[in-house]
Amino acid sequence: MHLSLCTPVTHNILYTLMKDLGCRDVHILSKCGQDALQYLIFQRYLLAYLSAVCVLCIVVVLPVNFQGNLAGPGDDFAKTTIINIEPTSSLLWIHTLLAPLFLVTIVFTLRHFGNSQKFEKEEHVTRTVMICHIPPESCVKELITQHFTEAFAGLEIQDVQFAFNVTQLMLLETQRLAAVEARKSSEKMLTVMNMRPQMHSFTCGYVCCCGVKTDAIEYYSTEERLLTDACEAEKASAFKDVLGIAFVTFQNAEMAHRVVHDYKISCRKGGMPNTSTLTGVLKSFEWDVKYAPCPDDIFWENLSVSPGSLTVKSLLVNSFLFIMLFFLTTPSIVISTLDMIFYKQAEVVNRNPFISEFLPTLLLWTFSALLPALVTWSDRFLPHWTRSEKHHSQMRKVFVFLLFMVLILPSLGLTSVQAFLQWALKPEGQEYRWWCLYLPDGGAFFVNYVITAAFIGCALEIIRFPELIMYSLRICFTRSVAEHSHVKRLLTWEFQFGVQYAWMLTVFSVVIVYSLSCPLIVPAGLFYLFMKHCVDRYNIYFAYAPSKISEKIHSTAINYVVFVVILLQMSLLFFSMVRVGNVGQTSFLAASLFFTLIVYMGRITFGWFQRFSPKASYTNFQNEGHDDDDDVEEAQDEREEKQPEAAGPQQEVTSQELPGEFISPIMKREHDEMTGFNESGPGSHSVSYEQQQQQHVSYGATTPVENPISLSVNGAVVDYEDDRRYQ
Repeated sequence: MHLSLCTPVTHNILYTLMKDLGCRDVHILSKCGQDALQYLIFQRYLLAYLSAVCVLCIVVVLPVNFQGNLAGPGDDFAKTTIINIEPTSSLLWIHTLLAPLFLVTIVFTLRHFGNSQKFEKEEHVTRTVMICHIPPESCVKELITQHFTEAFAGLEIQDVQFAFNVTQLMLLETQRLAAVEARKSSEKMLTVMNMRPQMHSFTCGYVCCCGVKTDAIEYYSTEERLLTDACEAEKASAFKDVLGIAFVTFQNAEMAHRVVHDYKISCRKGGMPNTSTLTGVLKSFEWDVKYAPCPDDIFWENLSVSPGSLTVKSLLVNSFLFIMLFFLTTPSIVISTLDMIFYKQAEVVNRNPFISEFLPTLLLWTFSALLPALVTWSDRFLPHWTRSEKHHSQMRKVFVFLLFMVLILPSLGLTSVQAFLQWALKPEGQEYRWWCLYLPDGGAFFVNYVITAAFIGCALEIIRFPELIMYSLRICFTRSVAEHSHVKRLLTWEFQFGVQYAWMLTVFSVVIVYSLSCPLIVPAGLFYLFMKHCVDRYNIYFAYAPSKISEKIHSTAINYVVFVVILLQMSLLFFSMVRVGNVGQTSFLAASLFFTLIVYMGRITFGWFQRFSPKASYTNFQNEGHDDDDDVEEAQDEREEKQPEAAGPQQEVTSQELPGEFISPIMKREHDEMTGFNESGPGSHSVSYEQQQQQHVSYGATTPVENPISLSVNGAVVDYEDDRRYQ
């Protein structure tokens, strides 16, 4: 029998790989935005740095470790670790000197990354300020304009918009759009099948075969009519419920900077900002003035939650999360249970490499993979005002929890809270066996962990297993097949930059901390980072919707990378104090670590040493020579091919001519209907990130645009007709 290798499955895989390889940076910048491109370029810099570390570890450190003779004759892996070297050997100075060298190298690498990558900052963001704590009865455009005109001479205000309480309105609008889409799908089924579709009008009616069926078109039409009336009533109520938040757009960025700087200086010095005749009415001395985030970055439905309420909820949710992670979900609980089950067959278990070696590593990876999902789920109860704030919060929590769960506690032999409490509350006279640390088995455990993350972790990421599970569950909860298209629409997720940064940097920290004591982990880490880069590149471009975040997340990632290399110095210092006892090496490591911590903490806390700060610059990306003209033209041609022809003549769109005042999308649609701005139906066609920024995001302009892009409730427009993720 002749078997052809070019089956449909292999053809699709090869086609996808070729498209992934052919996807260049200019295409990612055009479709996904500068944040996605900076994330991928950051990964490439880590790959270059880890490649240099891999060469040093394999060429220098590994032969040095082989020079020792402390490992047993049958333990080949132990001969590759630092344990094989005599504690009094001068060869340990090589490890001691390489640790500061790795730190200097990563600082210069990230410095080069920050200087070479020039990204543009949106002009409309820099000239718009967000003002909070305005008395609701004083939220009048004329009053705000008069106040700034009197308090700051020469200021020209282009637009003033206020935030409204649209929490319930956006929920009703989402339900209404679902009913509209289900009705249209039912009518399409009637046209195609020439018979009226039937449905169960209760939850899970799609999978349930019992109960009385009703006509789908009549049911969804009635539901649409009721929800439309509810939306209109709620909309009238929402326009009266002002939140005391204003978005003021000035003529240029210098004017906005002048206002923000004045309030910032007055807060630091405890003085009074510039006043006017309306200061007493507007209570401008109580205002919180800052640069406004991008409109697509704002969760408009969460603006009604006060910052104080958010702080209390964050404290409660994070406390619950801490208890869950450190007391109930530690991998050692499962491992201890397995020990109790197999203690009578200890000899058989020790001979089985799957149970003794692979299973603990797989359990640790499984729990560490569930942790980001748990953190993301817990953030649903925290109504963040912006997506950037949400991503940043998730990034910090996931990285800290993963660092303790994956690296710190297992390295100390305290893989559970029970072990930690036993160590902290040990009886008098009982000493902790510090010399049992840095055993070869620990290094082998982390090598297996990195390999597991590279193969199993990256495979599950490209499959997007959580999305498939969520899609299946939501399908089961639908009432009819007409609601399936709306389920796909809801599952068009944005790329979670914060979680992905934390997950990647956790594995990177394991590789760096054990790079000198166990050099064989570095090639495994290099392979993981390469696989991670390829998977993220594919997912960002083909699988996820464009996402906009602030540069704070990228800066935090840079700080975490430097901190990880500092952990390497701490690890070597701890090893030198516990097992080596060499005064010269210990003193050198302690002095270098002390100096490093002063520089690091001074730069983060007090802003010192900013000249050496590895920070990405935000200027004009496309004018700095980073992209070829041919690539830019090719990307533009590719976008134009995907866009349908406009019904009328096209006009050049500039930032001063765009509609899209700084208000929530649902309120904006009401404003557009009153001003004659017509929008197309939901899911009309796909758009690139640049077009989303040009057509959704602008401030203070009211000139209509030909063939505008439709606006959904959450501000994201995705090509649902070309959604092949679940086919």
